Amino acid sequence: MYSIMLVEDEDLIRQGLKTLIEDVIGGFKVTQEAKNGREALEAMKRCLPDCIITDIRMRNMNGLEMIEQVRHNFPDIAILVISGYGDFEYVKKALRFKVDDYLLKPVDRVELTQYLTQLKERLDEKNSSVVHKHSFAPDAPIEENEKKIIREVREIIHAHLGQDISLQFIANKVHMNTQYLSYLFKLETGQNFVDYVIQCRMERAKQLLQETNLKVYEIAKLSGYDNAKYFMTVFKQLTGTTPSDFRESHPR
Repeated sequence: MYSIMLVEDEDLIRQGLKTLIEDVIGGFKVTQEAKNGREALEAMKRCLPDCIITDIRMRNMNGLEMIEQVRHNFPDIAILVISGYGDFEYVKKALRFKVDDYLLKPVDRVELTQYLTQLKERLDEKNSSVVHKHSFAPDAPIEENEKKIIREVREIIHAHLGQDISLQFIANKVHMNTQYLSYLFKLETGQNFVDYVIQCRMERAKQLLQETNLKVYEIAKLSGYDNAKYFMTVFKQLTGTTPSDFRESHPR
């Protein structure tokens, strides 16, 4: 089953799309939801979906601004634009960022079904070709040169914790297919790439909380989170405490 991120500021519309995708169409699961582009970009630091379905007009960061940033880091990810605005200028801008399609609200169930059916076929074919190309088995031993690559990946991650770190960014650094790199990384470390990055960021945050007098928002930025509120939410989810409480309980 493939994952979808829904980016839509209207709760009812977002819930309706989720129900349509999961209960009517099938083959896909909505694993992430966001109310604007900024929330979506933060969520993608935790987990990368197979497809993004997004509105255009939203507060804080609109769909086109988000798509531009997504395309910079993830040029191959599937993106479907859904909007109530039929202005051709929006269509042209969306197509310039190489979105898959542009559907108008209210969403036609048949059109959405056709898009997702075709997308599933593409994803199935892509995954099949990657498996065939690399011929890896679930329990296949990792070779020494591949272990060296994963060590290099870890070094790159630690050197860029304050920046956006995507699998595509790392794959470009080590000249490897993203899906195969993801497979190797989990095989060698026992962790998903995104989970490992989050773990490293939280370890840096804890170190900074203990060893410096920096404010929480400054530590958030140094740990790769532009949104301090989101950083505090992730920190509490993983440590069971707030950054401030952690600092008080771990004095220098």
